[in-house]
Amino acid sequence: MKPLKVKPELASLLKSGQFETFSVPRIRDAYQSLTGTGDKPKKVVSQLVKRHLRKLEECGVLRRRNTDRLHPIEYQLVDVSRLHRSGTVDLELSAVAEVGSEPFPAEVIQGLKAKLNKYRTEMLSAMGALEEYEAIVQASPYLKNTIQSKYDQTREDYAKTLGKVKALESLIVLTPNA
Repeated sequence: MKPLKVKPELASLLKSGQFETFSVPRIRDAYQSLTGTGDKPKKVVSQLVKRHLRKLEECGVLRRRNTDRLHPIEYQLVDVSRLHRSGTVDLELSAVAEVGSEPFPAEVIQGLKAKLNKYRTEMLSAMGALEEYEAIVQASPYLKNTIQSKYDQTREDYAKTLGKVKALESLIVLTPNA
């Protein structure tokens, strides 16, 4: 998994302890004074800061505060320990935290992996069936109307199975010993 990177200056500001809760304009102004980018338009710097704040929010380092106002957006630090002054964020911890602080038991992981293998096999089978239906229609175009409903059903089954595979893979990735 590719590590998340944010501007080191922004990470440094957030780790300074002065920004437990903050608005976008406040962090933007601090960022501009720290980096000496006062000559750049505030809109450009705000866009840059907002992009990085959204990334940090998605990772669980920050969360938006509920306020009665739409603007300015306010954030609160949730887990600054995963944010390094170099600008990198530990993603693995956030992924485990999303599911829960307890790792999955070994038997649950085994069950997930068994289901994953079963669904992958079903997916390959459906893919083979789709290829065969296409080959039959290619060889005998007059059978297209006859085969179309079976083809559509197989495509739907394939899509559902693919969704199951992706869901299981996302859970297995979260386990530290998988």
